[in-house]
Amino acid sequence: MVKSSYIDIDGRWGIVVNYGYGLQDYDDLWAIMRSFGMTDKNANRALKVLSNYNTGMCVSNGDIRMSAIFISKASTASEWWSTAIHEIKHATDAIIDYYGVNWDGEDAAYLTGHIVKQLVEKVGKPCYD
Repeated sequence: MVKSSYIDIDGRWGIVVNYGYGLQDYDDLWAIMRSFGMTDKNANRALKVLSNYNTGMCVSNGDIRMSAIFISKASTASEWWSTAIHEIKHATDAIIDYYGVNWDGEDAAYLTGHIVKQLVEKVGKPCYD
């Protein structure tokens, strides 16, 4: 079953982090990807990538001010968090681009920290074997 955590960025942007899924969940993941504007072809490619351990993906849509992060199962907890933080960087980039914030500034660093903190508090122990 897909596990999801929602991270709210002060009502201005939402991030849905999806993790802990298996092959039986691919229809649900595909539907999420399509709802963010991915083509069938790109969603199918993404699912192939996400079927491997220690992989992730972020898709963002400025029209709905949302990002969806997908984190595959990982070989270790540190690999899971490495992937999560990597994908959070992509979500942060999308937010910063949308609002025109300077990436080199403190606002971007605080935003990244805010997202990571919320994910740690919501997920706690990640999915890994």
